[in-house]
Amino acid sequence: MRKSIITLFLTATTMLYWTPCPSFAQTAADTMYVSATPPGNINNVINGDTTATGARKDPQRVYVLQQTGSLDTTYFFTATINMFTNFNGVTLTIIGKNNPVTGMPPVIEPFILSDNSTPARFTECDEGNISFDNLYFLGKRTDGLITAGDDRLFDGIPVHAWLRINHCVFDDFTAGQGALISYGGDSNSVYITNTEFRNIQSQATFPTNIIFCEAADTLQFVNDTFFGISFGIWGNDNLQYLQFVHNTMVGCAWMPLRVYQVDSAAISDNIFYDTYAWGLDSASIKFGGLGNDPPAVVDLDSLLQFSQPPYTWTEAGRSITVNNNAYFWQSGIDSTIAAIDDTTKDYIVPPTWMDSLTTAMFADKNVWPGLSASNNVEADPGFSASIVGPMVAGLDAYTVARWSGAIGTSPLWRQLITNPADVFGPVSKDWASKQGYPVPENLAFSNVALQTAGQGSFALGDLNWYPSQLKLWEAGDKVNAIQATGPQSPTNFILSQNYPNPFNPTTEIAYSVPKNEVVTLAIYNVLGERVATLFSGVRQPGNYLATFNGSKYASGMYFYRLQAGSVSITKKLMLIK
Repeated sequence: MRKSIITLFLTATTMLYWTPCPSFAQTAADTMYVSATPPGNINNVINGDTTATGARKDPQRVYVLQQTGSLDTTYFFTATINMFTNFNGVTLTIIGKNNPVTGMPPVIEPFILSDNSTPARFTECDEGNISFDNLYFLGKRTDGLITAGDDRLFDGIPVHAWLRINHCVFDDFTAGQGALISYGGDSNSVYITNTEFRNIQSQATFPTNIIFCEAADTLQFVNDTFFGISFGIWGNDNLQYLQFVHNTMVGCAWMPLRVYQVDSAAISDNIFYDTYAWGLDSASIKFGGLGNDPPAVVDLDSLLQFSQPPYTWTEAGRSITVNNNAYFWQSGIDSTIAAIDDTTKDYIVPPTWMDSLTTAMFADKNVWPGLSASNNVEADPGFSASIVGPMVAGLDAYTVARWSGAIGTSPLWRQLITNPADVFGPVSKDWASKQGYPVPENLAFSNVALQTAGQGSFALGDLNWYPSQLKLWEAGDKVNAIQATGPQSPTNFILSQNYPNPFNPTTEIAYSVPKNEVVTLAIYNVLGERVATLFSGVRQPGNYLATFNGSKYASGMYFYRLQAGSVSITKKLMLIK
């Protein structure tokens, strides 16, 4: 059994009809409908929903943001929602309901306070879990200013906790040297699905992270879009598991995935377009522990100190698959780097897909038998020129400013995303009266081959840009389609991440066997006890699918293991009831 084990629980919630009330209406013990008015009501209601000792009045309570008018509703927060004493093990759950006319989710935005400042954070927690569904977080104030400084929308250092974000949009945020989401603490988990991060940038030399996890156990990103960001995912080097599947990353100035020493990872079915566009100067490469390798989208390293107690990792035990990804850089990216290059000083190195050290690790099956990479191609997806044209111009300006030392005075990259003359970026300047926030970009692409290049013949990248495919994928056809991937035999033992995950009560597990072998696929609880055997016997070469029914088991984290001869691959799954 591997190092840290986290048991996660989510609460099933029954949603009731909305009952209007000036501030909020409580219609059930576990559901509270929160009004958008007056400004600050959202933070006042949630912060005030505690006992005298600071404990939650109802630990299972869900806060619902219900819209009923013809215009979208903006929830202004005037102070931070705090999750401190007596929140341990309690979940802050906020769910947004779409406007019945516009179909858009409620907007959460910082309020302009009397001293012209804005609240630094929406939530801050030292204890407890967070779950957000169907919300539009906007960093731009009503006067057009964008929240800046070292602010973070979410900040917390909980231990053995989790953060879950689903069907949300994060738009127009910046921070000096911070992160939009900072979720530190020991052995926590982050699950982000069907979410778009757009215009998350910085004017600082060290760019803004989308997410920074100091000691996360698990990071999961599925069907997400990252559009016009300065920095991607920063997972600490003791990250146990990363799932980065069906994501679209378009325009990323610096490191898209900083997970050098991850123990287990699945990076598949993604599109990386103009990522790591800043490149990297030779001094950073030399002194940053990167050897002589160029900046890379997929960048791994050996375990170093993490092979010693309290960690029990081994190089042979690492399980990392990098499959069915497409990557591409527009010609303007390399030409911009070449134009500002100065070989007499610290020359700038352009990005690549996989550096030489990482390539060597995948090739050495004696040391790293669990590393597998296949079907990763350099190909132009064929995004709309109206989107990528202005974006590369913005990336160029951003890159030149970074290496010339003028980034503090240069225009923000967001100014150039869609219209160089629009200082406030793609959000309409008359939003206060017009309301409504459909994102202007459409990242469906024209490359026919990539539209069926994912596992199960689904499109690469975020399937939210292909609604008909997403519907089939979510219905389970993703895993069923593995049988139709072709007659060729697999070349490696592969254990895919179960789908759906989290699940209730059934989930499917796809696995591949490259040769005749005695195979066992079993489920284990957090104590390491086997609770179910899905298959045990001889398998011929091929792709297989197993179903696990968790109806008789308790909610929480489980592990599933494929044992085939000397090969053992373990991953985890979460049952929610």
